[in-house]
Amino acid sequence: MSEIILIIILLLTLLTTFCLYKILDKRGLYFALTILNLITFVLTFKITTVFKMNINVGIVPYISSLSVIYLFLIKYGDKEIKTLEIISLYANITTAILLIIMNYFVPAITETISINMQGTFEYNYKILIIYPIIMFISQLLVVKLFNYVKNIQNNVPICMILTYIITGLIYTVLLYVLSYINIMEVKNSIFIGVSSYIIGLPITIINMIFIIMLHNNKKVIK
Repeated sequence: MSEIILIIILLLTLLTTFCLYKILDKRGLYFALTILNLITFVLTFKITTVFKMNINVGIVPYISSLSVIYLFLIKYGDKEIKTLEIISLYANITTAILLIIMNYFVPAITETISINMQGTFEYNYKILIIYPIIMFISQLLVVKLFNYVKNIQNNVPICMILTYIITGLIYTVLLYVLSYINIMEVKNSIFIGVSSYIIGLPITIINMIFIIMLHNNKKVIK
């Protein structure tokens, strides 16, 4: 069942990028990255079992968010990429602050349908602090590494795969180890990071095929 849900999330993230890029072009990528960042943020709190491995579900929209950056670099270069990264950072920080504030709302005595998020976000408060920082650093590294590899080997698929192999491992292991300190044993958090990283490899390939098709289709239409 978890595998099916993971596939659905992947399809939804790809559809989000496709629709926004097709309708709004460059502006659509700004919206897509912001939305995918927020989805990643929320799903980072969820751990599930896929193919007998414990993974963090946030890895799926995270890779799709990287694909938005790849597409932006391929299509428009890196002249405006800093604006994209700043918008992403602001969105993550704002979301973290809002989630922290929402912990302090006291439900009404007669309230029966309100969602009690205090337990989730208060118990995992480290993610609220660490995620915006790690995501921003990760996006900076992705841009630097993608451009570096592209200067050596001007092959988009190779650039995307090599970029994820390096930055993906840093993101997954570092984020989950820091986020789950004093919550679970370090070896278990490392295992979740590595498992999420491994699952991210085929997802990266799917995103790579999607980005190449989307970019080529856009060029044909023009």
